[in-house]
Amino acid sequence: MLHPVEALWCHASGALDLDAKLQAQLVELAGDLLPAAYGDLRQRGIVPALEGDALRFRARDSGAAVRLHVVSSDAPASLALLAEGDWLALVDKAGEVIYYAAAPPDWGELPTGKLPEALAAAGLKVASGMKFGTRYRVYRTDEVHATWLLHLLRDSETWLDIVRAVRVAHGVRKSLVASDGTRCLALEWVKP
Repeated sequence: MLHPVEALWCHASGALDLDAKLQAQLVELAGDLLPAAYGDLRQRGIVPALEGDALRFRARDSGAAVRLHVVSSDAPASLALLAEGDWLALVDKAGEVIYYAAAPPDWGELPTGKLPEALAAAGLKVASGMKFGTRYRVYRTDEVHATWLLHLLRDSETWLDIVRAVRVAHGVRKSLVASDGTRCLALEWVKP
């Protein structure tokens, strides 16, 4: 038996002919987001496995197993669903998909405490990140230019806000690290 997402993909690719009523029922079961990401991966030649609200596949470059979470770009930004090594697929209203890999920043072991004090206690330099549209710049002690931009997530932010922050960081050759006050994850734009 085909999963609703796979059936929708087969219909979209012409391999399966679904009447309008069945197609509508499958869309209701699958939702809007998962089929968009699934279809995008299939167009790239990747056949993902479905795992609840996530997809699994092998990354082309590294061959690593990837768990991909699919979220609306308009959804509240939250690090809660991401684990180290997970990827995030953001889907906008037009069905366009963009991918990010999540990894812990290369800061070493941080002492417990609030940011940015914990960073300073770990021997990292912290400065204002305002000129880059984020809260802080974070440097290794021997660096002239910051390696990271630290963005503290607010309740009102969506993933689209994070897309902007990642683009700015990428444009100035820095990594964006998002923090929810408990966890910090570096988010990097990737191609599957």
